[in-house]
Amino acid sequence: MSLQDTFPEVIEADLGNGAYRPGLQALKAEDRKRVSLRDTRQCHGSADIDRAMARTQPNAARWDYVVAHDATLHFIEVHPAHTSSVAEMRSKKSWLQQWLRTAALRELKPHRFHWIASGKYAITPGSKQSRALAQLGLKPEKRLTL
Repeated sequence: MSLQDTFPEVIEADLGNGAYRPGLQALKAEDRKRVSLRDTRQCHGSADIDRAMARTQPNAARWDYVVAHDATLHFIEVHPAHTSSVAEMRSKKSWLQQWLRTAALRELKPHRFHWIASGKYAITPGSKQSRALAQLGLKPEKRLTL
């Protein structure tokens, strides 16, 4: 079965009834403006992980979204890109990876992780924080094109 066929049911199993949304509809309007799709026909839906998990894990460092596009799951976090944000992003990615160990989404691969900077990018290249991000496999972007 294809990602297009399985994504909606897997999202509902992991995040609950109504979590799956067609296209980029799960993204908040201001966040949706930061994501472009080269081919909208390849977008198989989205889910707001943060919102769906807020009740069961209110104090967790939850990741924002997942978007199924072109046979890949794109996990997207929209967050300020300051040096002080790096530790929080480490916590958020750690939470996501831990959650994925038991989530049905773990079976759908590949996974890509994206950090969209919500505002000014203030991490100096070559800094300790920049190196930490490289180890996490994250690089804040102003806009994401899938």
